[in-house]
Amino acid sequence: MGRNAYTNRFSSPAQPVRATSPNVPSAMTEIQYELRESDLLAFNDHQLKNTETLQKSLRRHQATIPGFMILIALFVWFYYQDSLTAAWLGFTGAVWGVAAPYFLRWNTRRKIASLYTEEEKARILGDYTLRIEPKELVEICKTGESRIKWEDLLRIESNKNYAFIFVALDSALIIPRKTIKEGNLVEFYKEAEELIDKASA
Repeated sequence: MGRNAYTNRFSSPAQPVRATSPNVPSAMTEIQYELRESDLLAFNDHQLKNTETLQKSLRRHQATIPGFMILIALFVWFYYQDSLTAAWLGFTGAVWGVAAPYFLRWNTRRKIASLYTEEEKARILGDYTLRIEPKELVEICKTGESRIKWEDLLRIESNKNYAFIFVALDSALIIPRKTIKEGNLVEFYKEAEELIDKASA
């Protein structure tokens, strides 16, 4: 898939600010969290689950190939009365259907992890602050501060463990629920979603 985890660029926590625009909440929301290497891989997992090419590959390994091997096993058993070979073919097909998806995900994660050098990891990983302002989303990290206009953000998504603010089709700000140090992610998510929707309307 490529290096598609957004490399949040920029330093320490700032205090929440007050909004002056009548169209946004008066109190701006801020969250602070830590980004880990596992979080980069989690974003890629999230993307892969929504990738049609990968889903077709998983379906092929989970159903098509095992099904074909089981049909061969039945053919061997019926026409050659070779129950041992048929049993091994059937067993191999079943194991393939169960194990292949895990192997494919593991192999993909391994390839993605190898894309990042130690220098890049040192720059990307660490503590982050995201602050909502009326016209921009402010991102702060050890390398500095970045401001992203709401109209430049595509969408915000979430799952059980993460929230993702997409800055491009394959790039996003990654917010791990487990490493949030300050702030309310639910409140932040709702406000960010509202501002992104308003900006794109």
